[in-house]
Amino acid sequence: MVCRFLTVALMLIGALPAAAQGLRVEARVVQQVDRPAADAPVLSSSVTLLYSGRAWDYVDSADEIILFEPAARRFVVLNTARELRTIVSFEEIRHLLNARRKESTRYVNDLRRVSGPEADRVSRMLSFQLNPQFDVHFDEGSGQMTLRAPGWTYSVRTHLWKDAEQVDEYLLYADWASRLNYVLHPASFFPEPRVELNRHLRERGRLPTVVELDLRPDERLRLRAEYKFVLHLSEADQKLIRSWESLAQSSSLKDMPFLRYQQTVLVSRR
Repeated sequence: MVCRFLTVALMLIGALPAAAQGLRVEARVVQQVDRPAADAPVLSSSVTLLYSGRAWDYVDSADEIILFEPAARRFVVLNTARELRTIVSFEEIRHLLNARRKESTRYVNDLRRVSGPEADRVSRMLSFQLNPQFDVHFDEGSGQMTLRAPGWTYSVRTHLWKDAEQVDEYLLYADWASRLNYVLHPASFFPEPRVELNRHLRERGRLPTVVELDLRPDERLRLRAEYKFVLHLSEADQKLIRSWESLAQSSSLKDMPFLRYQQTVLVSRR
């Protein structure tokens, strides 16, 4: 398995032209508690480089570099702090998600037999994540999109992107990144609401510049994700890809099955 991965990893080294086509995406997520976004605590930041049908993503807070390979239907996850490498297929992600959906459905059914506001709140939140239904409003002039449901509202600033193929490539990555994130970090939200948001963006050929998620009143939580999209990869971006490709081939990384990797990372973060 490792040898198969390493042969693919050689493809980009030395192959990027000086003015490489591609897309750079900078993102940061802040938690808003009735304060200006500039003063809100930063929960995470990442840089994603899309090139030649693949995406490299660096998540600073997790010390992880994630390679998205849709043609091979898999992710390769590199943990730089622990010198670990794992490969997870789309099929394995789907299998794990389906198992957790079944568990959550049983839990919701149990909660519905319990009376009380807390049981109702948790049941409502989980049920929505499993089957999100939004009232969608889009203003063509401003590019503002709102997806509204009780206890779950997305307010999205969008940008019309000329390259429809890049829109599809990025949103495909965003869909699967949401799924991977939930599988890696089970305390996070199910991916379905964000995948539904991405579907509406894709239909309109738009990319998000700001996504605000308001979970009040069920949760006292407001999140704001800010995105910056830059067409073409710079020389610095190309250098990053080459360094990450080199790291992906490094014999110093220990290969680990995905579930064991997940357990190792979760235990170490407690």
